[in-house]
Amino acid sequence: MRQPSPSETERVRSLAATATPTAAALADNPDTPFNVAGAVDHAGRVVLWVAAHHPLHEAVREGRRADPGPEVGVDLSAIRRVGRTSTVRARLWCQGRAEAVPAHERRSAALTVWERHPDEGLLAAAALRPEPDAPVLLRMAPRRVFYHTYDAAGVVEGAAFTLTRPDPVAKPAEEIVERVNDRYRDELTRAACRLPGAPQGRAWLWELDARGATVWVDVAGGADAALVRVPWSAPARTVCRLERALFGFLADGGAESGADAGTSPVRGRPCRRAHRHRTD
Repeated sequence: MRQPSPSETERVRSLAATATPTAAALADNPDTPFNVAGAVDHAGRVVLWVAAHHPLHEAVREGRRADPGPEVGVDLSAIRRVGRTSTVRARLWCQGRAEAVPAHERRSAALTVWERHPDEGLLAAAALRPEPDAPVLLRMAPRRVFYHTYDAAGVVEGAAFTLTRPDPVAKPAEEIVERVNDRYRDELTRAACRLPGAPQGRAWLWELDARGATVWVDVAGGADAALVRVPWSAPARTVCRLERALFGFLADGGAESGADAGTSPVRGRPCRRAHRHRTD
């Protein structure tokens, strides 16, 4: 029997791979968050790029050499645009200890952050012998990850989080989602409306992974939006197969979908009702 959705841990790990750190707070002063910039690296660690006089920079610098680093919580957000509204698709809160990135790993850490924040200032942070007032690269291996999405909420332990690999097509899937929502909304709406048991209304592509797609439907009549899961008939673990499965679903009007031609049809699976909230 096929698994229609990723496991809880894989889904959270994949969301983290495409999410952006937005704020952080020291454990001894949790009510005073401050802005941060960064990304999540291949090992599931949160990498932060902070200025010289940033509170987190000061906290790490003031620690003793043998100190494991200050306890920090980092807020990450994954954003999805639904129509003209930018919506928080998922919010993650990672807890752990921050430490300076070792000199021999600074370049790769800087490249990780560069994907989200292409700024020449990262070069100063990646230097083998940075100036005292230069920005610094910090990282944190999460000890615990709290998550909240439209259809689920919970906690993932850090060990399971870092050992789990993200969905193999998580990052390119984001580009496909944007393209479909910009250019193929009419086809998506027709396909979603033809799914057995699915609500009627305008549709946006919400999540996309190797096992299927989740469609956001603005239910007609002003009711709360709904999320409908469309599992593939076979895993699509490459970009080519993922596009074939998705555009097959669009072309077939929701009647059939799969990573390979000739596979069995899929059925839409309703998720929980979705309550829209904005990022501002």
